[in-house]
Amino acid sequence: MPTLASVIVLRIQEFARRPVPEQTRLKAELEALLALAIRPLPVTDRVVLEIPDGAAVVVLGGPQAALDMAERAQAAAADLPLCIGANHGAVRLASDALRGPGLMGDGLAGGVTLATAATPGRLLVSRALRDALDAQAPARAAGLSPVGVFTDSDVRTHELFALDRSAAHARHRRLLTMGALSAAAIVGLGIAARIFLREGPVQPAVVLFEITPRGDVVVDGVVKGKSPPITQLEISPGPHKIEVRNAAFPPLRLDVNLGPGEEMTIRHSFSRPAPKPSSRQKSPSRGRSTEDRVRDWLKGLGF
Repeated sequence: MPTLASVIVLRIQEFARRPVPEQTRLKAELEALLALAIRPLPVTDRVVLEIPDGAAVVVLGGPQAALDMAERAQAAAADLPLCIGANHGAVRLASDALRGPGLMGDGLAGGVTLATAATPGRLLVSRALRDALDAQAPARAAGLSPVGVFTDSDVRTHELFALDRSAAHARHRRLLTMGALSAAAIVGLGIAARIFLREGPVQPAVVLFEITPRGDVVVDGVVKGKSPPITQLEISPGPHKIEVRNAAFPPLRLDVNLGPGEEMTIRHSFSRPAPKPSSRQKSPSRGRSTEDRVRDWLKGLGF
């Protein structure tokens, strides 16, 4: 059954074009930032989803709580090239044979579209969220100004709103403390990431890799990088297809199905087996005539 919810989508700008080590670093920074941005939201009022270039947060506590969370994320972004889109619409449970349970709907699709149109440092809000906010908190809705219309790849138009800079200035100053805390958390990424994982509604599974000498790690058809240097990956709970490839050898293929927080280790060595002696090889004496062997024996006796 569809449910109305507010959706905040956070995308890292040009994520797919960046080197794998930089992708890993930026994702870790986003997780640390998001851990603090969602903290004021009750666990029962939020669902955190992973998307290829960032994250999406489905907020069930109303559009004002969702917009507050988006502003905290934007204020804490600092140098992180974060594009944020905020939408309000229907979401519903969906199940994928490969990835397991998840969410889908116009609320998510619209949020992704707005985040695609956004640029770092400028939060974009949809007409649907602005109208929902007007019904709940008219003063907050008045702080959103129209900034144009965006046409997506399906030739659908979306009215865009952004925070009025003068109205948002006082709020931004109050959020600077939050931004400073986030920056400190990003320095200690390990601690912040663990906070994020504990507080999120679904804890990811972890796959550890011990590959020699080296292999390309592919999860569900998506290349994740080389191992080493990659030693572990977080994946969503449920079934996945994992491959480790080395062009000189047959690939290692595994079907895994891990639960939340479950951990497994994949150990594999790409090594060429020692060549077996050919059945065609002959011993030094094989193939010689009896006369030759007798002659050699006589020579050994001094004849």
